[in-house]
Parts: sequence; structure tokens; C-alpha cells
Amino acid sequence: MSPAPPALPTLDGALRPRSSPGALRARPPAAAGTARRLVPQLLLAVLCAGYAVGSAFDWGTHEVALIMGDFGLAAAAGTAAVSCVVYGRGPRVRFRPAWLLFGVSSAMAALGNAVWGWYEVVLDEPVPSPSYADLFFLCFAPPAIVGLLVLAKRPVNKAGWVCLALDAWLIGGSLLTLSWSLALAQAAKFDGPSVAHTALSLAYPLLDIALVSMVLALHFRRSPINRTAVNTAIGGLALTVLSDALFTSPLLHNSYRSGQLLDAGWFAGSLLLAYAPWVAPRCASAA
Repeated sequence: MSPAPPALPTLDGALRPRSSPGALRARPPAAAGTARRLVPQLLLAVLCAGYAVGSAFDWGTHEVALIMGDFGLAAAAGTAAVSCVVYGRGPRVRFRPAWLLFGVSSAMAALGNAVWGWYEVVLDEPVPSPSYADLFFLCFAPPAIVGLLVLAKRPVNKAGWVCLALDAWLIGGSLLTLSWSLALAQAAKFDGPSVAHTALSLAYPLLDIALVSMVLALHFRRSPINRTAVNTAIGGLALTVLSDALFTSPLLHNSYRSGQLLDAGWFAGSLLLAYAPWVAPRCASAA
């Protein structure tokens, strides 16, 4: 055995043992955690970018565009549903009802896109309006709104609830006025639309207005616990609502077809919601 390295004197005269030259420095835990989070983030960015590029070029053929625009969105929303439900059913999860509600909301979007694909891809016929797809799409917003209420930091007294209601009413009222004007202008172009079609054309923007109002009003009232996951979930829902608003606008609604670039917004929103519950470490989300 080689003798131990000699000790070195310090300024106060005490002896300090020399460190062994073969000793290895331990990797900081923060750097390891950053590396683990970077891999899924890069994968998420690559998937979203790849889908956006494919949509920009119409996926090469009309058949592939229909498959990716319908069943591709259904797969993305289904992934978000499974991810939120699996995380919500785990042990010691904070805000369990919120993640389960987000899972139900994503499942409705997945079923709506699957029905849309059944008509366009399997049956090779236009999607009727209204259809079962509209029923599933309309059921997307209510669970998401309730989930945001559970996930965000809720007011603790009546005055807080009044302020929250006024904030949501101010945001929703402004958006409602704009959406109502656009809806009336679009309905005026048709000669005698059916009651079901008119109600359906107004139901989509009304539910989107309610959802985006809660997103904006609760954004500044979110809980400081697991803030990264909350911000990611809000970003995914906001991107989905933005895509819905563009879809229902008079400029894009009449010319939309499955597989266009607009689908990239729904795809990215679903993947963000799927990634949201797993952003923070497990211990940070435990009750």
C-alpha cells in the first residue's frame, strides 16, 4: 500500500489533509434533474415541429392528410387523457380531481376526432353537421373549466370569489361581444339556417369564451405549488382554445379541411397537456 498523502498547513497552523488525486466529484443533483427534464422536452418539440411541417405541406397526399388530421389528433388527445388519468390515480398526488378532469376533457376530444375520422377516412363521406363528433367536442370544455378551478389557487373568502367572478365576467363579456358579432355576421350570409346548425355555431365560441376566461382570470391566481405543471397545463388549454377560435372564425371555417396547418395547434396543445403533470418531480406534487 502507498502511504497516505502528507497534510498541508493552513493559515492558522492547523493541518489539512491532502485530497486523494483519484477522488471523483459527485454530479450535482440539480444538473441530473435538468438533464432528465430536457429529454422529454426535446422529444415534445420534435414531435410538434414534425407535425407542423407535415401539415404545412399537406402530408404529401390527401389520404395521409385525412389520417393525420383526424386519427393523428385523436391519438394526441388520447395520449393526454391517458397521461392525466394515470398521474391522477397515482399515490399522494396533489390536485387529483383536476388531473382526472383534464383526462376526461382530453378523452372527449379524442372521441370527437375519432368520429370525424370515421366519416372522412373509413366511410369516405363528408362529416354531417351536427354529428356525434360535435357532441364530444362540446363536452371538452366543461371538465377543463372545472379542472382549472380545482388546479388554480381558489379564493378563500366571499370577496375573493366576487373579484374572480368580476374578472371572468369582464374578460368573457368582451370576448362574447366580439364573438356574437362575428357569429351574426356569418349567419347572415346563409339563407335560413336550421336551428340546430345555428345553436351549434354559437355553442362552440361560447364554451371557448368560458374556457379562455377561466384561463386568463385564474392565471394570476394559480397556486405556487407545482407552478410549472400549472403553467404547462394552462398553456396547452390556451393553445387548444386559440385553435378552436381560428376554426370557428368566418375566415377559416368555410375553407378548413383535415390535415391543414391549423391542426398543429390542437396537436401541440394535447401534447402539452399530456406532459404537464410530469413536469415537476413527484415529491413536489405530493400532498
